[in-house]
This record gives sequence, C-alpha cells and structure tokens, in this order.
Amino acid sequence: MSLGHNINYFNVMRTTIKSLFISLLLIAPPGLSVCAQPTHQQAGLRTGFTGGLFYQMTHETGNAETGYMAMLSFRNHGIQVTGLRTIYVTSLDEISPDLYLGWGYGGHAGFIITNNIGFLGDRYYFRNERFCPLIGFDGWGTIEYRFRSIPMTLSLNIKPYIELTFPSFINLMPGDIGISIAYAF
Repeated sequence: MSLGHNINYFNVMRTTIKSLFISLLLIAPPGLSVCAQPTHQQAGLRTGFTGGLFYQMTHETGNAETGYMAMLSFRNHGIQVTGLRTIYVTSLDEISPDLYLGWGYGGHAGFIITNNIGFLGDRYYFRNERFCPLIGFDGWGTIEYRFRSIPMTLSLNIKPYIELTFPSFINLMPGDIGISIAYAF
C-alpha cells in the first residue's frame, strides 16, 4: 500500500469516527438525563492543546455538584475521546455566587497520525507518517462562571495528562490550559 493510500485511509477513518462521536453526543444527553437526574447540563467548545467538543452533566450531592464530562479532542491529525469524573463546589461565594471551583480525574484514548514524536526532550522521526494509538490518564481543574441571565458558562481550565503512545512513548503534558464556552440547559 502506498503512502497516498495510507493517508486517504486514515482521513476516511478519522471522518467516520468524528461522525460517530458527534452522533453519540446528540443522542446520549436525553438518555443520560432520565437516568442521572442532572441539575446542570452543558455542551460546548474547549480551546487548548487538546481542544474540542464536550458534554457535561452534574447533579447535587451534599454541598457540591458531581458529574461526568465527555470530550472529543483533535490533535496531530488524530482523535482522542476523554471521560472525566467532575466535582464542583461553590467555595467562591464571597467573590460571586455564580463562580464555581471544580476538579476531576479520568482518562482518554484515541490516536494520532504523525511522522515524529517527542520523548524526554528528544524528537524521534519516522520515515513516513504513522498511525499511533494512545491511552492516558487525565486531571482536571477549572474556575467556571455560570451566567444567570443567559444559558451560558465560561471557564478557565487546566487538563494535565500523561499518556502512553504506541509504539511505546510516554507523553507528559502538565499544563494543557484552555478556555471553555458552553450552552447550559
């Protein structure tokens, strides 16, 4: 198989996976809300190194809101799917009752298509572009403002992660800082 066929195959596969995940995002929220009885749901866009689309739902548990976030990210001609467990507290009430502090943890899986990979400060180059599956663990920290007058949230967040990229490279990203804007419903 020539390089042109490989790139075309990867483009078709990437488009198919994007379409499938976006379809799941549109179908899943109504089904999840019946089971989990969320008090706050949002869908939006995140900037940053692993920027992309996300859906999040939370529900009240004592003095906090706990929930889940699903994110579809795009980088290095690839796709990553992230799942996070999130916790939000209103410990910033003295500043504003609409300002929330949150954190969480989870993981991601996906692939990149690249001809080089960085590892411990060195770059490793391949002869041709390679399909490289990956899996990793994620952290999550955020300061979120929920507007009362309009159904929108704005947040500044950080998503550090460590991942194993096959054929056996470890990638550490301690500072994937992003801004998220979302429609709340």
